[in-house]
Amino acid sequence: MLLKLIFAILLAFTVTASGHYYLFIRLISPLFGVNPFLITLFTSLWAVTFFGFLILRIVPHFLRRIFEVFMFLWMGIAFLFLIVCLLTSPINLFLNIMGYSQIYLCYSVIICGFLLTIYSMYKALKAPQVIEAKIPIYKNLPDNLKNLRVIVISDIHVSGLIGRKRMIKLTKKINSLAPDVIFITGDLMDGSVRQLKREVAPLADLRSKHGVIYITGNHEYYSGPKSWKQHLSERFHWKVISNSSYSFNIDDLNINILGIEDRHWLSHEKIPRKNDRRLHSAVFHMHQHGHHADKSLNILLAHQPKDAKFMPEFPFIDLQISGHTHGGQIWPLKYIVLKDQKYNKGLYKLNDKQHIYVNQGTGFWGPPMRLGTICEITLMTFFTKHS
Repeated sequence: MLLKLIFAILLAFTVTASGHYYLFIRLISPLFGVNPFLITLFTSLWAVTFFGFLILRIVPHFLRRIFEVFMFLWMGIAFLFLIVCLLTSPINLFLNIMGYSQIYLCYSVIICGFLLTIYSMYKALKAPQVIEAKIPIYKNLPDNLKNLRVIVISDIHVSGLIGRKRMIKLTKKINSLAPDVIFITGDLMDGSVRQLKREVAPLADLRSKHGVIYITGNHEYYSGPKSWKQHLSERFHWKVISNSSYSFNIDDLNINILGIEDRHWLSHEKIPRKNDRRLHSAVFHMHQHGHHADKSLNILLAHQPKDAKFMPEFPFIDLQISGHTHGGQIWPLKYIVLKDQKYNKGLYKLNDKQHIYVNQGTGFWGPPMRLGTICEITLMTFFTKHS
C-alpha cells in the first residue's frame, strides 16, 4: 500500500510538472522569453494542481469553494491547452526545422484553447440532459414491465463547484419525470458531511413511488463513507444497500435490486481482491430474505463498470447499472477509461441475456468542463425480448 502511494505521488508530480514545463516552452517562452516572473507564476500554478487536493480536505467550506474554482479551472485550461499543443506539435517541429517564427502558431493555439475552454465549460455547467434508454429483458415477465420508469443518476460530485442551487434544480427536474424508482450509483459528493450537508440537502426532496436506492462510489471512500451512509439513510430515508439487496413489487412484477460497495470497500475492510465476494453477499442476502430471481427483474447496481466481470456467474441478473467513467468527461480521456473499465457510456451487451448500462455522470469531477460528453439523467424503460 505504501509503495502504491509513493508511486502515485511520483506519477502525479511527473505528469503535472512536465505538463506545465511543456506549456511554458511552447507558449510562454516564444512570446515573452524566459521571464523570472512568469517562471514563478507557472511554478505557483503547478503547486496549486499538485498540492491542491490536500488543501481542499482541510480548509473551511467558504474557502474551499474559492480555492476549488481556481484550482479546477486552471487544471481544465491547462489540460485543454496541452491537448492543442500536442495536436499542433508536428507544425511546431516543422517551424523549428525551417527556422520560422512560432509566434503566430502560439497565438493560434491560445485562441483555440480559449474557445475550447468556453465551449467545454458551457457543456458542463448547463442543466443535465435526460437520456432515454430502452433496456431489453430476455424473460417472460408481466406486461406492466413496459410501464416501469427508472431514473439513474450518478457521479454528481457535490462540492464547492456543484452546490445547493444545482441540487435544487436537479431535484425538480427528476421529480417532474415521475419515476417509479430512483437509483444513485455512487460518487455523490467530494467532501465530508460537515462540509457538504447543506449543499446535498435539496436531494432529500427526491420523490418516486418506491423511493431512492443508493450505493457508494470510490469518492465516498475519500469523504467518510460510514458517516455519509448514516446521514443519507437516517436524514434522507434513502435505501442504502451495501453488498445486499432490496426487493419490491409493482402489482405482479417483482423487482430485485442487488447493490455492491465500490471496490475501495475491499481496501477499507482490508480484504484482498482475490477474496472479493461483494456480489455473492448481495445474492445471498436476496435468497436469505425469500426473494426468488427466476420470474423477477433483477438489477445490479455497481459503481464501476468493470465489476461486470462477475455477471456471468449469476445469469439471472438481467442488467448492471454503473457510473464512474464520466464517459471520459474531456476528450480524449475516454480512451484511458476504456482501457481501465472496458465500458465507457451507454448500453452494452455482455452476453445473450445480460446487459450493462453506464451513466456518463450527472455532474462532473475536477474541471467544470466536458468535451465530447454531457451531464446525464438516465430515464430507463424496459421491454421483453426473445433470445
